[in-house]
Amino acid sequence: MFDLSDVQDGECITLSVEHVERAIRDRSCDVTLPAVAAKNRELLEYTGGFERIEQLSEQARRDVQPRLAAMLAMEGLEEEGFKLTQRGLNTDGMLRRRLIARAREISMEPSLAPKTRGGKVFNSFVWPQGRTLMRYYKLFQQFDRNPVVLADRDYLKGRREPRLSAHQERFIEYVLNRWNSKLQPQLAPLVAGARELFDVPPEEHARGFRFPSITTIRTRLNAISAVVKSIGREGVRHATNLLGAGSTSIRALKFGMMLETDQVYLSLFSKPDGSVAGKVIDPSSASDELEENEICRLWLHVIMDVATREVLGWIISDTADADHSAALLRMATRDKTREKIRYGCKHDPAPPVGLGVVSSDNGSAIRNASTFAALLGIGATPVLGRTYHSSDKPFVESFFGPLQFQVLNFHAGYTGSRPGELKEVDPKGSATLTHDELYGAITRYFIDEYPFHSHRGTGMFGATVRQKSEEAIRLYGKIDPPTQRERCLHLGVKREATTTSEGVRVFGLPFNSPELLRFADGQAKKVLVHLDPDDMRRVFIVAEGEKQIIEAKLSMTAFNNLTLEEAIEVMEAATRANPKQRALHEGHLQEAIADRARRSGFFPDSRDPSNYQTIAKLEKRAARCLAISTASSAPMKHLVAPGELMERREEGTTRLSRPSDQQRDQRLQERAETGMNRTVLPPSKETKF
Repeated sequence: MFDLSDVQDGECITLSVEHVERAIRDRSCDVTLPAVAAKNRELLEYTGGFERIEQLSEQARRDVQPRLAAMLAMEGLEEEGFKLTQRGLNTDGMLRRRLIARAREISMEPSLAPKTRGGKVFNSFVWPQGRTLMRYYKLFQQFDRNPVVLADRDYLKGRREPRLSAHQERFIEYVLNRWNSKLQPQLAPLVAGARELFDVPPEEHARGFRFPSITTIRTRLNAISAVVKSIGREGVRHATNLLGAGSTSIRALKFGMMLETDQVYLSLFSKPDGSVAGKVIDPSSASDELEENEICRLWLHVIMDVATREVLGWIISDTADADHSAALLRMATRDKTREKIRYGCKHDPAPPVGLGVVSSDNGSAIRNASTFAALLGIGATPVLGRTYHSSDKPFVESFFGPLQFQVLNFHAGYTGSRPGELKEVDPKGSATLTHDELYGAITRYFIDEYPFHSHRGTGMFGATVRQKSEEAIRLYGKIDPPTQRERCLHLGVKREATTTSEGVRVFGLPFNSPELLRFADGQAKKVLVHLDPDDMRRVFIVAEGEKQIIEAKLSMTAFNNLTLEEAIEVMEAATRANPKQRALHEGHLQEAIADRARRSGFFPDSRDPSNYQTIAKLEKRAARCLAISTASSAPMKHLVAPGELMERREEGTTRLSRPSDQQRDQRLQERAETGMNRTVLPPSKETKF
């Protein structure tokens, strides 16, 4: 049915009979007779909008129940031939007594039961007079025995016409429209300004126009839904994220603004190589590192961006500790092209990003001083969730399920989602996946598969992870990742070292720079070296009392493109050899050293006793060197002062006596008067001594 009763103007659409019949057959429309529609409108107008008794409050339904029993009893009396009148139902006659008895039989309501002296006391139903009973009965019959018309209509009491004039309503609408602005103005100054600029016609002034009070406007404002307010003052996007279906108030929009990290014990056994072996070990002397053929389950560390659901870092390890948490944070802030190339991924991984708010559980892998110091050092804010409350970080918690059932359960060594799930399967015996192969499978899933799934999570609205990340970066940007200097100082590995003429050596790797050589100045000084295990080309050195942070570069360029773990593996592989071949090479080396010693002639025959007297002879020679003669203390003669070796002396003077300044001045004056500036001596053929 097309209801045109409320249509006053506009276009009129004419539908063909075939179209209407097809809509009726497809049940894509409701067929309502005009009489039924008119009766329904009349019912809604009488009840104030209620159509069914379930829409009433609990107290209203409790009041309707005895009245409905009375109406059904009156129908039964009328069918039996009794004539229902106001007088017959009003007096305490046979008809009223029969009505009450019939109503008690129909309804088991205690309020209609006869009163007793003892026992539980019920609120008794007060039977209305005949006039009220007949009015209820007519309404009950008029509206097709709908019990909703028997309810009280106290909510319709009071003034029904609007209290405000049309211009007063217009003023309220004007203020509320201006209040729903992206500038988010306050209501009080907004009302004050609107009163000054709102145009009031002279006719309204003649009728005594008064502006509505701010209390009336605030009451009308409180009646507006929160979704409308959020859309008007904060925008459609924010309202959708905040108040949309399934959304929460903690969702982030900017890439890197909020991240969640967690660790999970993988339901899969793996081993370093593909062979199976057994060995008896001593727990007291066993190494903490995994043996070559040791079968075990590993921990997976994951950090995820909340806004885009992009996986930023993933690490597998045998334990969940602070070192692997630091490696996870380093992976989130660096480029992951190395993993893409190594494991044959076809698409690009998530870009490096800075860390905003990092939410994690209360486990020891994150809840430690070194991890907190690293997060605070790079400007991140660590947030700890409650123990055993996965709802504190629901995004990363719900991520491990798809990983297990899409990747892990297809490999040999899978243990099931819970203990004892796989009855006749030996996970340890069937384990064939190595640690590197497991990490490769997880890496390919995180880079090539997971980002391109349609995500139905909160705020994703069916978009893929990569689509959401590109949108977030385009609209809101991302937090810039930390520099290499910040990564080394806060997220790197710290080791103490001593300077040498070749710089410093950490993990067997040499690092040097002109600044480091100038600082060391040829001395052995203790320093603290900060190394990034993912990029060893540069290290940063901190020394006590030195204000400047010294930068040094890797001297051995063969390790420039390797990580610290890869470099150590290369050095271990170089030192690791076949034991038999190693013993053979040691024999060749000893034989060559012995031959060179014999040919040099430096080593005499060890059987000759005279070769063992050398030390005694050296001791006698040293004793003779200690016997030193004593010089005389008498004054030495025939000596002259410096610079007067060739001067002639007067009679009575010795060579040790030196003329005074007065005598020297007098002698110089005499020489100047005679014209002799220097003394000419005859050639001497013999020494003066």
